[in-house]
Amino acid sequence: MADRFFCPDPPREGRYHLPTEEARHLTRVCRRATGDRVEIFDGLGFATAALIIEARGESVVLQAEGEPLPGAEPTFRVTLATAVPKGDRFDWIVEKATELGVERLIPVVAERSVVIPRDSKLDRLRRSIVEAAKQCRRSRLMDLAPPMEWNRMLDSFADLPRFLADPAGLAPSDWPSLPRGREVVLAVGPEGGFTPEEVEQAAAAGWVSILLGCHTLRIETAGLAGRAELLCRHQEE
Repeated sequence: MADRFFCPDPPREGRYHLPTEEARHLTRVCRRATGDRVEIFDGLGFATAALIIEARGESVVLQAEGEPLPGAEPTFRVTLATAVPKGDRFDWIVEKATELGVERLIPVVAERSVVIPRDSKLDRLRRSIVEAAKQCRRSRLMDLAPPMEWNRMLDSFADLPRFLADPAGLAPSDWPSLPRGREVVLAVGPEGGFTPEEVEQAAAAGWVSILLGCHTLRIETAGLAGRAELLCRHQEE
C-alpha cells in the first residue's frame, strides 16, 4: 500500500506541491525520495498516484500518474451533532467518526454540557482528521464545524431527517425508513442526556427520538454506534 499525503492545493503547471508539514513527513519520516511513487489526495474527493520529481526537506514536488484513483466515500451521509465529553475522548470521537465516513461533525452545546471546545482545539483536531483520512484511505475530509447551541441546532437542517439519541426513543425495529441518497442528522447529548425540555423542543421541531441500544452509552460510544446502525439500516433497505 502506497504512503498517502495530503495535498490541498491545486497543481501549478501540472505539478503538485506538498504543504511544508506533509513534505517533512514524506522526506524525514517516510524516507521517500525523488523517483518514488506515492498517493496524494486533496481532501475534497480527488486522489491520484504520483511520482516524486523533487524532494528537498520541506519542498516536495510531484507529478500525477494515470487516472484519478476511485473514491470510497459512502453514499449515505450522516451529520453527527454531539456534545463534547471531558478529556481526550472528543479526540477519539473525531478520529473514529472520520474512519466511519461521517460527513460533518458539529460540537453541540446543550444545557448539561460541561465542555465547549476552543478554536485552538478544533484547529488541532482538524489536523487529526487529515491523519485519520490518510490512514483509512478517505479522500474527502470530514467537516468539523464550530460549536452550536442546541437551541439553534433545533431548527437547523429542517429539510433533512433528524434523529435524537434518547433512552426513551423508538426501538430500532420501529425507526422510520431512511431515504436513499439523502443526508441524515444524528444528535447525541451530554453526560446525563438532553433535558426533558430539550427533548420536547426537539420533538416539536420535527426530530425523531431513537434508542441506540439496551444499555446506557457514553457520549463517544453513542455517536459512533448510531452512525454504524444508521449505515447498516440504509444498506439493508
